[in-house]
Amino acid sequence: MDLVVKLPWRSLFLLSAASFLFACFSLGFCSGACHADEIHRPKVAVVLSGGGMKAAAAIGVLKALEEEEIPVDMILGSSMGAVVGGLYAAGMTPEHIQEQFEKKKLMHAYLTIPLSLRILVIPLFYTPRLVGIEPYDGLYRGKRFADYLNKQIPETQRSIEDLKVPFGAVAVNLLDGKVKVFTSGNLSTALQASCAIPALRKPVKIKGDDGLYVDGSVLNNLPVKEARKMGADIVIAVDTTDRSETKDSDYHKVGSVTARVINLHMAQVDRESRNSADFVIDPAVQSVPAVSTSPAQARKLIEAGAKAAHQIAPAIKDCLEKHTVK
Repeated sequence: MDLVVKLPWRSLFLLSAASFLFACFSLGFCSGACHADEIHRPKVAVVLSGGGMKAAAAIGVLKALEEEEIPVDMILGSSMGAVVGGLYAAGMTPEHIQEQFEKKKLMHAYLTIPLSLRILVIPLFYTPRLVGIEPYDGLYRGKRFADYLNKQIPETQRSIEDLKVPFGAVAVNLLDGKVKVFTSGNLSTALQASCAIPALRKPVKIKGDDGLYVDGSVLNNLPVKEARKMGADIVIAVDTTDRSETKDSDYHKVGSVTARVINLHMAQVDRESRNSADFVIDPAVQSVPAVSTSPAQARKLIEAGAKAAHQIAPAIKDCLEKHTVK
């Protein structure tokens, strides 16, 4: 004799609902288990300051981060820091960028004629003005540097939006006095604008843009806040500004006062950015001038950058591990 149990309709409804919830829970649990091996870690940005030749220290930092297996998810830079960062983001190895400094190729392209000689011929710069031609102010035009950059950058990486690593180059628009971060457009032109030191290099006009751009370090030498806006969770700032004390005898050389004033200005500009960065790397750059083409000095700076980065690497790794969700 079969036993038939008749349940009230409300009981049947509750039983069906419970079965449905159990199925949903089971599917959700399965889905979570299938993705249990996914790792969600913070996005790391490396921010590189300007400093002329001193920015070569950033090469050592990038090399050390690779050796320490610390990920670099995006790079931002000002001035020569933007040049180093842009070449790296385009796929150039730290070793290749180092070679460009040690063989004087990069700095010779940047300073086509020795600065001392360029200063001597300043009166000749006024000749075009006598016939009604009024070029932008500056000692170097930048065409040779632009040609150099285009040769170094692979054709597939010449647009910033196509780079292997997300990148931003900081410049200042003379016309409205605002900071501009180039995250799209032609890479070499953006790098030119970012390192157009006022009075030394002519400001850069960019096709399709109403601005007139000079060196980003004028207003923003360490674009930490901009890195946050681009989605960075952890910001590693590499500061190659010379903060060492000086003495009276340091100021007898031509250009020494100007160099000091620039350093003091950048130190002031950098203060807020340094405080808001998660990590600040300060390579020993004091003994090397910003304007130099010496291979030995380039090598010294790169070694200083690597040393400083290796020293702080354990702290960066601990931070990454603490904020990584497995």
